[in-house]
Parts: sequence; C-alpha cells; structure tokens
Amino acid sequence: MLEQYSAPLRVFVQLSYGYGASDWNARWNRGEIPGINEPYAYGYYRAAGPDTVVVQSEDRRENFFSRMLRYGVRLVAGFDFMQAWRNREGILSADVVWTHTEAQALAVLALYQLTPWAAHPPLIAQSVWLMDRWPHEPVWRRLLMQHLLSRADMLTFLSPENMKQARSIFPGKRLEWVAFGICADAMPQRKRAPRPAGAPIQVLSVGNDRHRDWQTLIDATAHLPGGAACALTVATARSIPTPAHVTRVAVTHNDDLFALYDRADLVVVPLGENLHASGITVIEEATVRGLPVIATDTGGLRHYFDDRCVKYVPVGDAAALGQAIVALAGDPALCAAMVERARARMRTDLNSHAYAQRHLALSHELLAQQAQGLVVESSTVMQQARAMKITVGIATSGRPAILRETVAELQRQTHVPARIIVCAPTPEDVAGLPDAPNLSIVQGARGLAAQRNVILDQAGDADLVVFFDDDFIPDRAYLAQCANAFAGNPDIVVATGRVLADGAKGPGLSVAEARAILADPGSNPVAGLSVVRPTWSAYGCNMAYRLSTIREAGLRFDERLPLYGWYEDIDFSRRAGALGLIACVNGARGVHLGSKLGRTPGRKLGYSQVANPLYLAGKGSYPLDHALRSIARHLAMNTLRSLWSEPYIDRRGRVVGNWLGLRDAVLGRIKPENILSM
Repeated sequence: MLEQYSAPLRVFVQLSYGYGASDWNARWNRGEIPGINEPYAYGYYRAAGPDTVVVQSEDRRENFFSRMLRYGVRLVAGFDFMQAWRNREGILSADVVWTHTEAQALAVLALYQLTPWAAHPPLIAQSVWLMDRWPHEPVWRRLLMQHLLSRADMLTFLSPENMKQARSIFPGKRLEWVAFGICADAMPQRKRAPRPAGAPIQVLSVGNDRHRDWQTLIDATAHLPGGAACALTVATARSIPTPAHVTRVAVTHNDDLFALYDRADLVVVPLGENLHASGITVIEEATVRGLPVIATDTGGLRHYFDDRCVKYVPVGDAAALGQAIVALAGDPALCAAMVERARARMRTDLNSHAYAQRHLALSHELLAQQAQGLVVESSTVMQQARAMKITVGIATSGRPAILRETVAELQRQTHVPARIIVCAPTPEDVAGLPDAPNLSIVQGARGLAAQRNVILDQAGDADLVVFFDDDFIPDRAYLAQCANAFAGNPDIVVATGRVLADGAKGPGLSVAEARAILADPGSNPVAGLSVVRPTWSAYGCNMAYRLSTIREAGLRFDERLPLYGWYEDIDFSRRAGALGLIACVNGARGVHLGSKLGRTPGRKLGYSQVANPLYLAGKGSYPLDHALRSIARHLAMNTLRSLWSEPYIDRRGRVVGNWLGLRDAVLGRIKPENILSM
C-alpha cells in the first residue's frame, strides 16, 4: 500500500438487496441460507485485517410503496439503483468499491454520474451474467450498460469465457478473471458406507440457474447403461418433470442440503451453453462434502477444475452423461482420487479467502497506479501489458519448504504467470510442490547460472522471463507492474523491482515476516517516485528480461560462474543492458528472505568474491575499479566480522577463501571454476 493510505484501506462492497450484512448474518446464524456460505455474503470480509476495513452494504426496511419504487426503477433501468442510492454514504466515503454482479456495478456507476460534485472511489466492477444476457437486452439498455461500465476502473469476471466475450464490447478496458471460491476451512471426510451391490446409484443435482439442463439429466438417468438403477434427487426451486426415478426437493435449511449431499454417491451439474461458469458453486460445495462431480463441459469450468478433478461430458449428450454416472459409481478409487485433487485446488486457490485477497490485491494495484500517475483507462499500453505472457523461472536447491511458499505467492499474482518453471538438481529439492497447470519442474546441473540457462531454454513464447530466487516473496501486483513498465517503455530490456527488506544482510526472514512487511502501509513509500527509473544492474533475486531481445542476442548466463554464481546477475544484466535500458520498477516490490539453507560453503563463497569480479572485469561486463572495490570491501568486512562472527555466516571460511583467491590472482591461476575442487 502507498504512503497516503497509511490509515486502514476502506473497502465498501455493494451487494444486491437481500444480501445486506446484518440481515444476511442473522439468517446465516439460523442456518437459513442453504449451501456452504459465509457469515457475510461471498466471504469478502476475509480481506479485512489490520490495514484493511471491509464494509458491506445494508438493506433498509421497506414498506409497500418504497418496495414498489425500488422494483419500478429496477424494471426500467435493469439494475437496482435505489439500493446503491441508500448506501451512497458508504460508497462515496470508501477508498475502493467492489461489486459482485453487473447489476450492482451499474447502480454504483449511475450513482457516480448523478453525483459529479463528490469524489468517486475506484470501482472494481464484477460481472456474472452480463455476457449471457447481452444479446437479449434491448438496444437502448445495451447502450446504457456500455456507457456506464466503460467508466469502471476495472471489469472483473468469474469466467474467462465471459471475459473473452466482453473484450469486443469494452475494447481497451482493464479486464481480469477472478476465480470464485467458497469457504474451504473444513473438508470433512465422508463416512457414507459403500453402496450395496444392485442398489440404485444415488445421484444429486442442485441449482436454480436458468442454464441448468434438467431434461438431459432426467433422460440420462432414466435408462443407465447395463440396466443400472438410479435414484435422482434434484434440489431446485424451479419446476421440472418428475418421473418415477426423480425426486424434486426445495431446500430451505442448511441441514437439509447437507443431508442430501451425505446421502448421495455423486453430484451431477447438467448445463446448457453458457459463458459464466454456471454450476461452479455446486461443484465446490460437492468437493468440500467429499463427493465426485460430473459436469457439462461449458462456461469455462475447466479453468477452475481440469478433467482430473471433474468428469466432463458434452453439452446435451444424455448417453455420455449416463456412461459417466455408471463409470464413476463403479470406481470408488477413481472417485476418491478426483475428490482429493479437487480439494487440493480448493485449499490453495479456489476458496473464499483467495477470492477476497485477489480483490484486495487488485485494489492495491489500482491505487498504486493512480498514485504514480499511470493511466488505467483504455490505452494501447494497458492492453499490451494485460496481453503479455510472463514466464517465471526459479532455480532452486535445498529449500523445498520455502519454494512451496514462493510458488504459492506466484499463483496469487494479479497478472497470473503463463508458466512457472522450477529448475532443480534433484527431486528432493522440489519435494511436496503441488501440481498446477502452469507449473513445470525441470532438472539441471547444480549451479545458478546453469539452472537459469535451462529455464531460458524452456521459456517458450513468453514476452517476459522473470527470474526469482526461491526465497523471494513478491507482492501480488509484482508481475502486473513489470508488464506495465515493459509495455509502456519499449527501450526497457532488463528490470528489477524494489526489495523492501533483504534477509541476506542479516539472519534471514521468515515467510510470515515477509508477508507482514508487504502488508505494512509504511514499508513501500512510492508516492512521488517515478514509475520506472534507470539503474546500473539488476538484483538477481528478482529480475525481468524482454525475452525476444535476449534470444536475438544469444545471451546466456555464464556457466563459468559455478554454484551460487556470485555476480552472475550483474554480468547477465549488464550484457543485456548494452541492448537497451536497465530499469528499476518502483511499484514491483518484494521481500528477499535471505534463507541460509542451501548456501555455498564459506570458503568457496569467499574465493568467488575475489575470482568472479576479476573474471568479469576481464570479460568487460564489470569495470575493473568496481571489481577492486568489491574485493576490498568484502575482504575487510569478512576479516573484521570474523572476530565476532554471526552464527549464520561462516566468516572465517570466507576470509580463508578471500586470501586463497588473492594468492591465485598473484600467481596468475585464478579461475571461477577453482571452487569446484576446493
């Protein structure tokens, strides 16, 4: 957060009538909101903390006339303006406003239009059904919605398919996919006994969305392959056919819904063509309750769960759906594996905490851009930045626990990396790293330069390749800030971010400490700083490169700098910098833990502190006067501190290495590779 937001960030969440904070909480406490819900609607409150206050809209008590007025305005406009008007004080006094669907977004934007004298907080305008509704709306209403939504600071969508369609209607607008998640704090183990042989397969389907394809589900379960019997329970408020094998229930209490989940063998989400990830809430609820899911392959659901987590069938294909039901019901091991993989996704990315935190990260990014004078409205630069494919490369060794935390933070970036490539010498170095669609693990010879070259070879068609140390924790807007800088400054070839704290200069920092620093409003005072500024070289713990330039020049990390590769970052960034600008991106911030695990032994590192600067001076990538000053500084520091050595640094070993390096320099036999035989 920025210096001017040293007071807690005030977030106001505008929701539909009926979702007011007080009324919702009272009904939730009584169990009257069926589903795995939150004390406050959609879990936005999970973004609250010491530096963030989250307030949700309230519902005003209505009499007959006030209700008819609200309904009348909603009928004409297509959105509930009266609900926004009644909450205008909270909306206009906030630092940032969030909405859940396009109806609330349109209402807030109409409020902004009618209050030109007031300050209007940035709006993150989320859409759910907008693109499905769009072709069916009258022309005048489409023009009104386009006029209003074009003035939102950011448009977010729960489905990439929805977002893709919106690009043609809102060209140049900032569009983001935000994955919706429900409460996943507890995932109880199923205690249901195995289904007896010949017993009907208990199929459950839940939902009220108009895109539910009940007829295909009823047809599929009426005559299952092999003559298998089926008992289908449909929990919906909608009217549907109910042949003998179908039971329709209208659930009004949570206990009743959970009882339905507990009696079922599997859950089916039958869908017609749609763009808005219809059914995602039911899929996540079923996963939390430990049930395997079959879903129609539409609406962008695969962006949430791949086919190892959910069994997908084509739209309207009753035969394929029937076969899938029989296949899953007869394979308990497969069902258990699917549930566990789906639960792993929910534990990390698809939960209400991650959903709320994504909104918070996007808010910080918006506020940072505005404070730094970046244009966040329609522009070629912003379009190019959003379209940039970023590959993140991590060379790792000996830190699997920290690596898992770093990769988890990368998956939460507001600009999600197209690929994360982790290069490790042994499988033990990546133990416990969870699978992800954009994560690749490759093996390379031990050594920072060698491992980073493997990553360059694997970087594919990325626009940017960003190298992070395995113990660098980036702010969630880091990659977005880099993309903005490279898109807006074609001369930039190399960029590095702002390191808010560097544990390498001390005993090291924990992941918890790093996150606290990133969350501290006073830790990153960028107000008044330029967006980018020239710098002499990039710091290897976090550095980004324009991949096309690197490849055209045939640049490689120098593998003559072995193991830790002391100054390999200076060498590579200075050689790349000869082709363009080396920049520091002030908004791209992070914390370097400086972990002492997996470090090069003191004697070897001490030798590299002498050998590597001299070698690079000979290459011409590092001035000789810089090299001599660096050697003198480290020799003096190591010698003095060896008298009262820090417990986490082998100062005496470094001193020995320094003097061995000086000896070899005098004898004319100094080479960086000598440390491999020490």
